[in-house]
Amino acid sequence: MKIFPDIDPTKDSILKSIICLSVPMMIEMLSQNLFNLVDVYFVSKVSYFAIGALVSSSIILMVVYSIFIGIATATGIYVASNVGAKKPSQAKFYYANAFSMVLFLSFIFSLVLYFLLGFILNFINLEGLTRIFAYQYLSVSVLGLIFNFLFSLNNSVLRSNALPALVVKVMILANVLNAILDPFFIFYLGFGIRGAAVSTILSLIVGISLQIVFLNKNGYYFKLVFRKKIISKLFGKGIFASLHLFFRIISMLVLLRFVGSFSQIALSAYSLVIRVYQVLLFLVFGLANTSFVIVGQNYGARLFNRIKGGVFLVLFIGLVFIGILDVLIYLLKNPILSVFVNGFNAKEIAFNIMFYYFISYPFVILATISARSSMALHDTKRPSMINLFNLWFFMLPMAYILSKNYGLNGLWLSIAVSNFTSFLANAGLLILNLKRVKNEIVSV
Repeated sequence: MKIFPDIDPTKDSILKSIICLSVPMMIEMLSQNLFNLVDVYFVSKVSYFAIGALVSSSIILMVVYSIFIGIATATGIYVASNVGAKKPSQAKFYYANAFSMVLFLSFIFSLVLYFLLGFILNFINLEGLTRIFAYQYLSVSVLGLIFNFLFSLNNSVLRSNALPALVVKVMILANVLNAILDPFFIFYLGFGIRGAAVSTILSLIVGISLQIVFLNKNGYYFKLVFRKKIISKLFGKGIFASLHLFFRIISMLVLLRFVGSFSQIALSAYSLVIRVYQVLLFLVFGLANTSFVIVGQNYGARLFNRIKGGVFLVLFIGLVFIGILDVLIYLLKNPILSVFVNGFNAKEIAFNIMFYYFISYPFVILATISARSSMALHDTKRPSMINLFNLWFFMLPMAYILSKNYGLNGLWLSIAVSNFTSFLANAGLLILNLKRVKNEIVSV
């Protein structure tokens, strides 16, 4: 008997679809966060400054990753809508083209990044040991970008086929392997922080091998295919999905620069809180991906009531469930942070950051699910524009001004306020997209 039964989001009850899709998707995202926390735990034993180096490096990698997540998102959009419309051969053809794009582009980006590492680290104001550790980690990680990108693409396609349980199996295997390899490479072989990068790459290679097995069983094929029309459509949807994440990641790099200008201890404290709250963020992503699949497949099937019912039920469940976890993390902040750091100054700064995260996280939940649902309705442009204006024309100027008057607390306040304005904009956009889709379906 399967723990997570196969689901058809266009036919099964909405609640059953949400449960059977969201539970494995949230487990997957938690596993991914555990993957990151395992790295942080072992790297923290090398040096406290290695924590800031690892998290800063991860954000740098996410800038490039954002470009490829757009391809993965666009592929997921077309796969989900074609599966919902009962056109599996079209879904598989989109995947074949996306697979070829990722292979080609990742090779180019790996080379370019490798030669620009010094410039990038200077830009975000990393100094001393933090900079040395970051360079060591990135010099290995950038050479394995292709595996990160293929892993993400394959997971997106499996999710869009309503097969999240298979994604969970892959993530658990990769996590276990990473936890075993981290201490082996970092300490036993003496690679230091480079060992975390090596263990991650090897874990991803094993995970991709398992993904290929699952995709083959479901009829997806792997060969170099470049059809201009398909590539154009993937770029058309993908570029804005990429920009959606790109604007956020670049803004985080600027924030890191602001924080680093105060002290490297503050930088490590902020980096640590980001890692802790990724537990919640990845759960939010799990629910957002659930809405993405339900909305996407029912959009392909032209079933408006199921689109509307699905997205609002996911929003309600996310607000209640993850909102409770938000409260628990804040109440348990001291024992949680003590696992990673004991210094009083770093803890005090981290406590202040967590307060602002705590009060604004309900808005992160609603904004993220709303934006992902709009993308499933083939609107990737406007969510990315919301991110651009909210982060670059509102949050960052406010962070700069408030930090001059209120120090670090001004930075944390600007993050909390921007979370609220992001919610208002994305919720309003989702309502507009639902009205558009209703008119499209009725007019057919």
